Amino acid sequence: MNSIPKRPEGEAKPKLEEDIAPVLARLDAWYAANLPADKYVFNPPADDAQINAFQEVVGFEMPRSYRQLYRWHDGENDDRWGHIYGLPILPLQQAATEWRQWKKTLADIGGNPYAIRGGAWPQGAVDPAYTNPGWIPLTADGSGGHIGLDFDPWPGGRVGQIILFGRDEDVKVVLADSLGQFLEWIAELLESGNFRLSVAADEVVLRQFRLKQPPADHFHDGVRNLLGAPGQFL
Repeated sequence: MNSIPKRPEGEAKPKLEEDIAPVLARLDAWYAANLPADKYVFNPPADDAQINAFQEVVGFEMPRSYRQLYRWHDGENDDRWGHIYGLPILPLQQAATEWRQWKKTLADIGGNPYAIRGGAWPQGAVDPAYTNPGWIPLTADGSGGHIGLDFDPWPGGRVGQIILFGRDEDVKVVLADSLGQFLEWIAELLESGNFRLSVAADEVVLRQFRLKQPPADHFHDGVRNLLGAPGQFL
C-alpha cells in the first residue's frame, strides 16, 4: 500500500471573488469570429436555483466567477466540439454526475485517496491524491480527465484554484489561482493566435480545436508543456 503523504502545516490562501464579465465578453467575441457556429454550441444559461442545487450536491459555495460562468451558459453537450481547446465546459447536471462518480471511486478504493500513487505540481500546492471530494469537474475529456476547481488545496495553493486531475493524470497540476485567471489565460492564448482548427477531411484527430504551440492533440498535454509542469504519469 502506498504511504500517506504528510500534509504541510498552514492554511491555503482564500478563494478569489472576481468579476469575469469582461473576459466572458472577450471569449464571446473570439468564439463568434473563429469557431463554426453550427458545431460549437453552448447551452442556455443556468438559473440561480440550478446553481444553488449544484452547490448542495457538492457541499461547497462556488465563487462569484463560477456563478457568472453558468449564468452565461450552462456548459455544452457535445464533447467533440468543446470551447476550451476541444474540451467541453460541463453542464451543471453532468458536473454533479462526474463528481458523484469520483466520490464512488474513492469508496471503491477503500476510502484511501492515496491508495493509487500520485504526485503534485507545484509540490505543496495541490493534494497529490488520486482523487479528492474537494475537486469539482469543470471540463471533461471523455477518458476520465478533468480541468476543475480545487476546494481542498494544500497550504501552498489557493481555495478555488484550477487544476488538472483525473484517471490518467497521476501528477496533479495547478493551472491558475482562480477560475477568472484561468479564463483570462485562455482568452490571451486564443487572442494571440495560439490555436489550430483542423478542417482537413482526411486528418483523423481526437479534437479539431487544439493548441498550435506547443503542438498537442490533447489540451492537458499542451498546458503541461506551456507551464513547464511534469508529465501526467509518475
